[in-house]
Amino acid sequence: MGATSVYPIDLVKTRMQNQRSTGAFVEEILYRNSLDCFRKVLRYEGIIGLYRGLLPQVMGVAPEKAIKLSMNDFVRDLFIRGDDSIQLQQKYLLVDV
Repeated sequence: MGATSVYPIDLVKTRMQNQRSTGAFVEEILYRNSLDCFRKVLRYEGIIGLYRGLLPQVMGVAPEKAIKLSMNDFVRDLFIRGDDSIQLQQKYLLVDV
C-alpha cells in the first residue's frame, strides 16, 4: 500500500530529473515544476499515467519488505529477555580458532 500511495510522487520526481528538451531551443524544458509535471501527466496520460510502471516497483518492494520484517523479528528474538523486555546490548560468545 505504501509503494502504491507514493508512486505518483516518485514518478513526478523521476520525470523532473530526466526531462530533456524537446523544442527548437536547447533551454526549453518540458516541466516548469513538480505541480506542472503532475498536471501534464494527468492531462495527457490520465490517472493510469501516474501509475505506469508500478508493477515492477511493487515486485521489487515486496521481497525487500519481507526480508526487512524477517530480520526485524530475528534480531528482536536475539535481544528479548525472559520477562518479554528487550535489552539494549547483547553479549556474544566469542570462540578462538
